[in-house]
Amino acid sequence: MSPTFAPSPWLYSRLALGYDTSTFELSEQVRPGLHRWSPDDLKATLAARAAWEKAQRELHVYYYRINHRMAFPLPLASRPNAMPAGIPQLKWYPWLIWLAWALEERWGTLHCAWRHLGDDEAGWLLQTELAALDGWYSFRNWNNEVGLPTGHLAGCLARFLANGEAWDAGLWQRAFGAALRLVEHDVWPWFQTAWQEPRPLAPHDIHNIPVIALVRGAQLARFVDSPHVDAAVMEARAQDALRAWWRYRRDPAAPHTEGVSYDGFLMDSFTDWLDGLPERDALLAEGRDAFAGLIRQWVYSTLPGRPDLHAPLGDVEGEMPFWISCILRLAGWYGPDADFDVGLWLVQRMDPVRLPAAALTWALDHAPAATVDAAPPAAVPQEVANAAVLRTGWDSADLLALVGMSRSAMSHLHNDGGQLILGWHNRFWITDPGYQQYRPGEERDFSMGVAAHNAPMIGGIAQSRRDLRCLHLQGDGHGRQHVALDLTGCYEGLPPGAHVRRDVWLIPPDAEGAPLVIVRDTLAGIAPGTEIRTHWQGGAQLAWAFVGGWARLSDGQRALWVGAWPAHEGPAGMERAISA
Repeated sequence: MSPTFAPSPWLYSRLALGYDTSTFELSEQVRPGLHRWSPDDLKATLAARAAWEKAQRELHVYYYRINHRMAFPLPLASRPNAMPAGIPQLKWYPWLIWLAWALEERWGTLHCAWRHLGDDEAGWLLQTELAALDGWYSFRNWNNEVGLPTGHLAGCLARFLANGEAWDAGLWQRAFGAALRLVEHDVWPWFQTAWQEPRPLAPHDIHNIPVIALVRGAQLARFVDSPHVDAAVMEARAQDALRAWWRYRRDPAAPHTEGVSYDGFLMDSFTDWLDGLPERDALLAEGRDAFAGLIRQWVYSTLPGRPDLHAPLGDVEGEMPFWISCILRLAGWYGPDADFDVGLWLVQRMDPVRLPAAALTWALDHAPAATVDAAPPAAVPQEVANAAVLRTGWDSADLLALVGMSRSAMSHLHNDGGQLILGWHNRFWITDPGYQQYRPGEERDFSMGVAAHNAPMIGGIAQSRRDLRCLHLQGDGHGRQHVALDLTGCYEGLPPGAHVRRDVWLIPPDAEGAPLVIVRDTLAGIAPGTEIRTHWQGGAQLAWAFVGGWARLSDGQRALWVGAWPAHEGPAGMERAISA
């Protein structure tokens, strides 16, 4: 009988080999709506995922950013060194990053099944694959620099070696030897060059890549306790980085962020490192306000009916659910606390298929805290680090209107002040690419171009800066919500005295159950006759029609009607996105 392909019960990514932002929204593996899980539900999810992992003889990694799918042997007894160019114009491509993510998820699943289901086969696979790391000549990135693969592998070794109970002694020693070499030969020499100088840290210093390598390296150095490494110095510098993140996050004019996905990516490492730190409680007290703001950002940016998905503003990837584990850790440490309980409420209502192994493990390790009743968030206007959020609730029939307010200088984010994203009935109807294609070509030009965002283009001038102000954000007590943004500073080259303002109103459903969103752009000081273009990108797999001067966007069961004044919407304006 010929073998058949069975998709993983851990929803990581469809095999489209062409990036589609609707992949996760449309997955039949996920039940939409809000459904509270129990520990037994988590164990059933874990058992299915572990059974699939145990059947694998090689690891398939989907490099969704460049549409490649690569296979690696299991166990991976040597560091891969024969890979294609990825992007021919680049000297190297970071293949090991996505490989490390896939290994971490696989090992986390096997470890959780071993410890919580008594699955000795899963435990044996985990032990043999971690021990195989002793055959790697280096744990550095493809360009031979310490980076994300180093950090992720360090975190895995620190986490999975910490409890030596039931480990095979020989395999544990081999894995520990790999951990020791990673710290002594890779992390410590790099730290002495990149981090040891006691200088103040600027925003670009706390970018996710170097900080994850630092924090995870410090975490593993604490565990291996090598006489050749000053772990205390590394821990202190990691605390400096966390405090710097807090400091820049608290800037009201330009709160530091890398977007919801990458903030979660960074905080996954910070919170896992914090978990075993003696100073944890003192640091939690010191950073409470910043962590509470993170929880709000993650909770309020989610898609109605799909609490596992964030509005694709800036650089957001469904393949990066690291933020879910962060919520569970923070809610567990701070709770009961209303500012953190809202995050727990949200995670408790995600389909377990979307919980990463680290979240499954935390929830099962701390079942009483993870399953306690938590109060839901309030559907009131919110300003978070990168957006103003208007929403009626979190279930499928609710409406989200998220308006971009990123003022962060992080280079992988977009110039998208005022960008409107609409979420309703488990889909993003007016949306954003939410990424930048790395490969040169039409897709990259689109994902980085003016048609990807719906702020007005004024006389050919698009946004080139992230310099906006929130003028007004308020609800009226009857469900009507309003935000007003001054976008003038986002544009270079406008006439002196010009002014650009965007207002967005969310009007809750009327007696017929139809919510309404109104967008008004006000331009002053612009010469009469200046062309104003606004591009509205519909969600992938939704269908457009044009009826009586309106554009109609449909999923086959319900429709979003888009109208413009004083112009009308017609088929002549349809490009890659609707252009008015």
